[in-house]
Amino acid sequence: MYVKIFVCVYTLISVALLAQPVVIEGKITGAEGRTIVLLGYNGAENFPIDSTVVVTEKSYFRMRSEIPYQGLFKLMVEKGQGRNQDRYIDLILSNGSEIQFSTVFPYLTDSLKVQKGRELSYFHEFTRSYNGIQYKIILLAELLQRYPAGDSFYNVAEQKIHKLSQEKAELFKRFRDTAFPLANRYISMLRQWDAKGDDFSGSFYRGIDLSDTLWTRNVLLHQKIGQYYSYLANNQSFQDFHTMNKNFIDSVLNPLKVNEVLWKNIFAYLVRAFKAMNYPEGLEYLKVKYMEGDVCTDGANLPEIDEILANLEVLKPGAPLPEGMVQTLEGKELLVPAELPVSGLKLMIFWSHKCRHCNESKPYWEDLYKRKSPKGLKVVTLHNGDTRQEWFRAIEDLPKEWIHLHDPLGWNGYTGRLKITGTPAYILLDAENRILKKTFDLMEIESILNNVL
Repeated sequence: MYVKIFVCVYTLISVALLAQPVVIEGKITGAEGRTIVLLGYNGAENFPIDSTVVVTEKSYFRMRSEIPYQGLFKLMVEKGQGRNQDRYIDLILSNGSEIQFSTVFPYLTDSLKVQKGRELSYFHEFTRSYNGIQYKIILLAELLQRYPAGDSFYNVAEQKIHKLSQEKAELFKRFRDTAFPLANRYISMLRQWDAKGDDFSGSFYRGIDLSDTLWTRNVLLHQKIGQYYSYLANNQSFQDFHTMNKNFIDSVLNPLKVNEVLWKNIFAYLVRAFKAMNYPEGLEYLKVKYMEGDVCTDGANLPEIDEILANLEVLKPGAPLPEGMVQTLEGKELLVPAELPVSGLKLMIFWSHKCRHCNESKPYWEDLYKRKSPKGLKVVTLHNGDTRQEWFRAIEDLPKEWIHLHDPLGWNGYTGRLKITGTPAYILLDAENRILKKTFDLMEIESILNNVL
């Protein structure tokens, strides 16, 4: 018995001595005042281990934490919402690790510089090199799906992919330093995933030199359009449509007239994007300039544009919200918006409990409500489809004072009539039930609320 007790005590003391805390410190320029969280991963989901705040003005933080295992962790600086990616840094940690780095928010990975932590530096050097090759291959492979095999560009792209694949194989051979066993474990896992054709991580295009992929034939235009949409997200940009916006569209489409395949692809891309952005001015310009001016070689888009424009008019700012029948918690039918039991400024949230983005957005809904309800904001949720029992379970963690409604017809019901194509979607109504904004971006709603409340 005494021997057993001695062994147990000795084991506990040994574990306590071995489990030395890790120290992580860094400077994250542009992230002042943000909470950062150290996350572990159990094979299915992330779990928080510790958190701290980036010090205002100095952009500095320091974290001293116990870790439950040795291996790969994430340092989350901001949780993504909607179209925004989670912003995090991969960390390789073992007992007693001391990590020191500097980076710039939000481009954490691309600007990361490791001052202390040799295994992390080794792992980061590998992932940066790997991404620089892998995403060129992904972009080129996507392009090959869009061009006929007889196109000269097709052959050049094929040769480039073959060369890049050889470079990637050499990269895996080069990173086998036995001094870094933890990093090598994850590099080995990546090699297996890569062999199966699985993608390793999210968007790391920024900072990678892609000029040698000839991606300017397609993907560069998509990126350029994406940057343009970011500009449009600024409320002031819509005032400039007759100058900057038309010039931008012309600068993208006019040079493509010599390549019919590419022209159609980019034109369709613009149509889908303007539809998603609820941006009728852009669609009108595409129709008048490029569908009726003998520039477009394919008139198949015209009926689609007309239909989209008609649908967008339904939810145009200033228009009254169309009526529709939905169900209350008691199972009674209710006419929206006339019979809504709340007055004043209202935020309608269209969602479904099966929608992952909706469930991830719930904390943001509640945070906005807590800050704006004292100034008069009311919230109305409309759950899309499925049984009432599933709906009841889905709203248990939402505020009881909200008006919770249900549409058993789902996309064939009121949501479909409003031409809402995805969830979560938001419609902000004034006191007369006229539309102030329809969007998929909660930040746009908050921007308007900051001006009207």
